[in-house]
Amino acid sequence: MSRTRGNDEERMVQLTLSNAVDQTQKILVEVPAGTSVAQAARDAGIAPQGSFDVFTPGGEAVTQASVEQHRDAVLYIGPQKVAGGAEEFVLEPEPGVEVAEGPPVGPKTVVFISSYDSTVRNEVVPQEGQNVRDAAMMAGLAPRDGSGWDVFDALAEGVGERVATELTGEVLYVGPRAIEAGSVNLEEISKVRIDFPSIRVVSGHARGGSAGMIHLTIKDERNRAVGDHYQCVVDIRTDAWSTHIINLRVGVRHPHVYSGSRVPGTNKGSFTVCQGNYTKVLEEAGKTASGRLSAYLNHISNVLNS
Repeated sequence: MSRTRGNDEERMVQLTLSNAVDQTQKILVEVPAGTSVAQAARDAGIAPQGSFDVFTPGGEAVTQASVEQHRDAVLYIGPQKVAGGAEEFVLEPEPGVEVAEGPPVGPKTVVFISSYDSTVRNEVVPQEGQNVRDAAMMAGLAPRDGSGWDVFDALAEGVGERVATELTGEVLYVGPRAIEAGSVNLEEISKVRIDFPSIRVVSGHARGGSAGMIHLTIKDERNRAVGDHYQCVVDIRTDAWSTHIINLRVGVRHPHVYSGSRVPGTNKGSFTVCQGNYTKVLEEAGKTASGRLSAYLNHISNVLNS
């Protein structure tokens, strides 16, 4: 009898299914081996009506996979291509839509942002033959206490020893690798969708279950953007979060969106939101990444519509 019970247990698979948009809808299920993930979601009553997909926290679609491949895992159910916060947004212009081009960014400059102090960013013209670390020192962003530091690109790759003139037009980050390699867990991003359901991960910026750059839309209440919503790209790779607007209406003078920029790691023109001191906003939001990100995005919404 004990052998039979053991065989029955082996034929059953446990996993947790969660709604990708509403994280309060989460259920632990036990289903027979051989069941598809999609069928398990339907049987649990957590699948939405119509088409849907099931995703891992890293954004991989596993809808038709067998539950045995995901024993004891947490999977996310939502509309097709919603990957538990990991649907990708590709930075491509919409055909026929005229948006304001950011003021020309000098082709011979490199912008350095400090991870030690989010208010510090300097633009320099690198010298011939100079490496990126030397250019960062010339920009005054190297720490003065002798602590280890490096310079990183948009993908958190160290570029300190590269020739600086090869990276003109780029936005680079100065700080310790532990900070520069930072990002926000996809599960935490998914929780923020309760308030900002349009959040998507920018293509190429999700790795290891985390994301470093997201796209979302924020309602435009003052007719300053092309369309009814601002198209926002938010850089969350470091402690110095920043927001770039890619659809500012031509000819509009926005009191808080006027500095021309490029979306980090790309040549796409944008405008950087002058977001003020948001440190207190994050402090009051608590310690969870989802709470801090939600508070930050609400702050940006208020700034954009002020």
